[in-house]
Amino acid sequence: MTHNQKLRSTICIISFSPIARDARVLRQVSYLARQYDLVVIGYGDPPPAWRNHAGIRWVAIDPPARNELRAAQFLLLAARAGFIPALYELWYWLQMPYRRAQERVQALKADLVYANHWTALPLGWRLAARWNAPLVLDLHEYAPLEWEEQWRWRMLHAPMIRYFLQRYATRAGATLTVSPEIARRYEEEFGFAPVVVLNAPEYEPTPDHDVDPQSIRLIHHGSAIAARALELMIETIACCDARYRLHFMLVGDEAYIQRLRSIAGRVAPGRVSFLDPVAPHQVVARIAPFDIGFFLLKPSNYNYSVALPNKLFDFVGAGLAVCIGPSPGMAAFVHERQCGVVAPSFDPAVVAATLNQLNTEQIRAMRRSARVAAAEINAATEMAKVVRLCEQLLG
Repeated sequence: MTHNQKLRSTICIISFSPIARDARVLRQVSYLARQYDLVVIGYGDPPPAWRNHAGIRWVAIDPPARNELRAAQFLLLAARAGFIPALYELWYWLQMPYRRAQERVQALKADLVYANHWTALPLGWRLAARWNAPLVLDLHEYAPLEWEEQWRWRMLHAPMIRYFLQRYATRAGATLTVSPEIARRYEEEFGFAPVVVLNAPEYEPTPDHDVDPQSIRLIHHGSAIAARALELMIETIACCDARYRLHFMLVGDEAYIQRLRSIAGRVAPGRVSFLDPVAPHQVVARIAPFDIGFFLLKPSNYNYSVALPNKLFDFVGAGLAVCIGPSPGMAAFVHERQCGVVAPSFDPAVVAATLNQLNTEQIRAMRRSARVAAAEINAATEMAKVVRLCEQLLG
């Protein structure tokens, strides 16, 4: 090593999620790999584009089996009944993915640990302590209420997550999250103030295109999660003028996707199509030829209410007009940026009436506003916050 050369620090990124489909984590990899070596722990193999990157060591972990999670729930019941924190710790380390991840990195060392979501927090803290490294915690949701509509979550998981946040997150070197409202709530309830990093994609200039007044194309992409009631969008199209068509590009629950196909064939025959999904980095280019990004997300839990999801910024990044229901988090963004319409309710007939009132010039005006927003809010502007934070912690 010459006098002017400097060893690259190593960052360990942990995310118990399918890494190849996790857009937020892939952006962390993309931007941090430019000046740091990385150890990336997550479910499944990395995307092909990253598989042979010289500066990245991938540690692939199998996701937990459903019966494994159920078998350990009695510990959460016992811990809640007597508030025995040691049982929360025991529950965590009984989960095979967390144990296996720890085993796989025994011989490694990193200068900073970047833990994504509460599931990576106890492991991240243990590794950071072992390596004498700072810990960064990136919270993708307001974790205690992630699945609050489920009684098992409220009764068993939420108290444990609060314990982990109070024990470990409050001592992290830095925290991040996905929206200003969630950051405010973490600060009020736990005393740490996360940096807000929005889920924005890379900026790609998207030229305007003509909107065919006889065929206006709506696109929805993302995970097929039954709790999101995606069928509402199919029912909306059935109530819309004949000029509207809906296109889905979904990943995940195949049984639910088949159910949506069946509903579409029955409720809106010939007006709903299902496209093959693409990799996260290809989404913006794939959806740019459409006219309107469409998402109806009933605020059935707190996180849905304040959500600023990937797909909202993908719609904007692709230069699309946006149509949403009155989800407070997204509605505030759409109103501020004037890049779409917010229906006054989630009722399909009401949403359809909102769309039916639009003309092509209004849609093109909203698309112009979306392109302005995309130039200001994108991966480069948001990930600069992450890089800057890591630089500060690493000195």
